[in-house]
Amino acid sequence: MILFRITTKPYIHDLSGTGAMRYGGRWNPKGRRMLYTSESHSLAMLEVMANCSSNQIGRGFYCTELELPDSIDIDELTALPEVWNSYPFTSSTIDAGRQFLDQGGVGLKVPSSIVSSEFNYLLNPQHDNFHHLKVKEVKPLLFDQRLWN
Repeated sequence: MILFRITTKPYIHDLSGTGAMRYGGRWNPKGRRMLYTSESHSLAMLEVMANCSSNQIGRGFYCTELELPDSIDIDELTALPEVWNSYPFTSSTIDAGRQFLDQGGVGLKVPSSIVSSEFNYLLNPQHDNFHHLKVKEVKPLLFDQRLWN
């Protein structure tokens, strides 16, 4: 499985989930590690755009292409919490992510709150099989300025 992650240069090879642990997110509480990835390059871009201001976008982002062996089982969240795609997000999605982490899975497939027919993959850096995740390629990422005009 190929996954995509967009970040700034200092964090290209940081797959530890520390950022999510420090700040929390839609699918994880503060204090719990989780690595957020997307099924496509374009979805990863949309996710970054939704969470950054336009003046942050031009500042040295990179797209990291990751590979997770197909033999690794990924769970899928099929019973979505109520208002799972609201903004700001609610504790219901955080609780679903916490439950996934507590159950010890390596990855969880969830719909994107931006494009619900596409998926993000939440990875558990503390799972024994997480070390199979490999950085395949890293490329500088330029956002087209027309996206903000």
